[in-house]
Amino acid sequence: MRIINKHLRRVTVMIAAIMACLAVTSCEDNNYYNHPLVGNWELATIGVDYNCFYFYPDGTGQYYVEDYWGNDWYYFAWEADGPGLTIYFRNGDVWYYSWVVQGYSLYLYEQGNPIPYVYNYF
Repeated sequence: MRIINKHLRRVTVMIAAIMACLAVTSCEDNNYYNHPLVGNWELATIGVDYNCFYFYPDGTGQYYVEDYWGNDWYYFAWEADGPGLTIYFRNGDVWYYSWVVQGYSLYLYEQGNPIPYVYNYF
């Protein structure tokens, strides 16, 4: 009986230790592998400098733009929280959008602007 109690205590302590490890493990690691924003999006809106967003599943991305000064790539980190999208550029700029994906189109709304930028998946 003493041996059974001794082993039962060990098993109980092991289960408690495993549960404690699971409880302190963070689930928030910017894992966006199944997120609808992940992928390459090309601007379809007319009258704006041509640009593309590349959203990667690890919460990073690249922004490509062609304007009067040529073309450039900018690296960023991104977070999507419900309908909100925040893009953090390495130079300190932060862009805030509301977003919707419908079919193969991404609609980005700037704060206070009801007209979206439309991007197509490519």
